[in-house]
Amino acid sequence: MSASSVRVLFLALLIQCVGIADHSLWTPDEPREAQIVREMSLKGDYLIPSHAGRPFLEKPPLYYIVATAAYRLFGGYYQEAGRFASLLFAFSLLLAVYAATRSLYGDEASVFAPLILATFPLFFLASHKMLVDMGLVFFITAAMCSFLLAFKGLFPAGYKVFWLCLVLAFLTKGIVGLAIPGAGILVFMLWQRDMRIIRDAWIIQGVLLVFTVMLAWGLVLYLKGGTEFLYTFYIYNHLGRFIPAGTIYQGGHVRDFSYYLLNVPLQTAPWSLLLVPAVVSAGHRRDTERFLYSWLLGGLLLLSISSTKREIYFLPMFPALAVIIAGWMARSASGETERWEEYFLLGTAGLMLIACMILPIGYVKIGGGILLAAGLAIFTACMFVLLWRHYGRNLAYSSVVGWLTVFVLWTPAIFPQIDRIKSYKQIFIDIGRQVSHEEVIGYELTETIEALGPFYGGFPVRNIEDRGQFIKALDDQASDYIIVLPERLDPGLREELASRARLTGRHGGKTRREIELWTMHSSP
Repeated sequence: MSASSVRVLFLALLIQCVGIADHSLWTPDEPREAQIVREMSLKGDYLIPSHAGRPFLEKPPLYYIVATAAYRLFGGYYQEAGRFASLLFAFSLLLAVYAATRSLYGDEASVFAPLILATFPLFFLASHKMLVDMGLVFFITAAMCSFLLAFKGLFPAGYKVFWLCLVLAFLTKGIVGLAIPGAGILVFMLWQRDMRIIRDAWIIQGVLLVFTVMLAWGLVLYLKGGTEFLYTFYIYNHLGRFIPAGTIYQGGHVRDFSYYLLNVPLQTAPWSLLLVPAVVSAGHRRDTERFLYSWLLGGLLLLSISSTKREIYFLPMFPALAVIIAGWMARSASGETERWEEYFLLGTAGLMLIACMILPIGYVKIGGGILLAAGLAIFTACMFVLLWRHYGRNLAYSSVVGWLTVFVLWTPAIFPQIDRIKSYKQIFIDIGRQVSHEEVIGYELTETIEALGPFYGGFPVRNIEDRGQFIKALDDQASDYIIVLPERLDPGLREELASRARLTGRHGGKTRREIELWTMHSSP
C-alpha cells in the first residue's frame, strides 16, 4: 500500500472518529433508533424491531442487530454505543469508495473521493449519529461499485457481490434498498443501449435471490403478526410512502418534486459547486461517467417521484457525486483543466475561507468561549498556510485536506456546544428521578419522548393518542405522573388535566420543545 493510501485511510478514520462520542442522542431520528436498539438488546428478539413496546415495522433489523452488538459490548460505559454501527458502516463505505475510485481513475482521484464524501455536511452529520441510513448507503454503494467494476472487467465476482449487497440493503431499510440501485442500473442500460448486461449480470438468478429473501422476510412478518404486519411493512410503510400522499400513508415529510434539486447542493456544499465543470467537461463519453450519472439520476428521479421526501433519503447517491467530483479534481491537480474550470475550484476555496471566518463568530454566538474560538481560528489559519506550502500551491490538494482539517479541528469544540443547546439527556434523567422510574402516561407524544423516557430516564412511557381515552386514564389514575406537550393540549383538555393533577415541572425552552410533567392530586 502506498504512502498516500495510508494517509487517506488514516484521515478517513480520523474524521469518522472525531465527534462520535461527545454528544447525546440528537433529534429527530436518533432517540428512536437508540431505543429500538436498547429494546432489542433487553428482549433478545433480533427479528422484529420494537419501539415503546410496540413492533416497529418501518425497517428490517440488520442495522439494529449491528448496533445492538455494539450496545451490548460498550453500553455500560457509553450509553450511545449503538452509534458505533454508523462509524463501522461509514468507514467501510469510505474504504469501498477509495478502492473503487482507485481501480477506475487511479491514485489521485482515490485520494479525493473518500475525503470529499466524508466532508459533505449532511454525510458528516449522518455518519456521527445512530441512523439506519448509514447501513443502507454502505450496501447500496458496495452494490453499485461492484456492478461497475464487474461491467468493466475489473472484478470478476462483482455481479455476485452486487446481488448479495442488494439483499443486505433490503434487510437494512426495505424496498428502497432495491429500488435505488434498480433505477440507476435501468437508466444505465437504456443509456448504453446494451442489453447484454441482462445476460452478463446474472439478472435471473439475482432477481430470484432477492424475491426469495423478500418472501422469507414476509414469512417472518406473517408468523409474528399475521397479515397486519405484512400490510404495515410492505403496503403502508413502503408502497404508501411512494404513491400520492394521503392515499395510504398518513405520515409527514410530503414535499414538492423539486425538493432534492434545491436541497442537495446545500447539503453537499461547497463541493457541489464543482459538479458544474465536472459534468460539462466529461462530455458523457466514458461508460464509467455514464454509470455514475445514471446512479445519480436514477436515484434523483425515483426519490423525486415519491411523495415523502427527506434530505437524508438522498444519501445513497452521495458516493456517486463524490466520485464524479473527485475525477474532475484529479484532472485539476494534474493541470489538465481549462482556465474557466479553475475558477470554479477557486470559488470553492473562497467559500471555504468565508466559512472559516464565520465559524468563530458562529461558535461564540451559540455560547462558545471567545478565547477558544480565537485560538482555533489562528491554528486553522496556520494549518492552511502549511498545507499551501506543502502542496506547492496545488489548490486541489490543499482545498481537500484543508477542508477536512477544518472538520477535525472544529468538531470537538462545536459538537459539545450544540449538545448543550439541543440535548434532552439531563431533562429526562431529572424526570426519571422525580417519577422514581414509574410508568408515565402522555397524550399525543412524539417518538422522541417515547424513546428518551426509558433510554435516559429509566421510566416507561405509555402514549395515548385518543382524547377520550386520555381523559379516562386520568379518571382511573392510570399513573401518578403525566407528560404532555403544551402545544398539543387544547384549552378544554388542559382544564381537564388541571382539575385532576398539578404541574410539577416544565422543561425545554427556546432551543428545545417544551415538555410538562404533571402529578396526580392523590400522589405525594
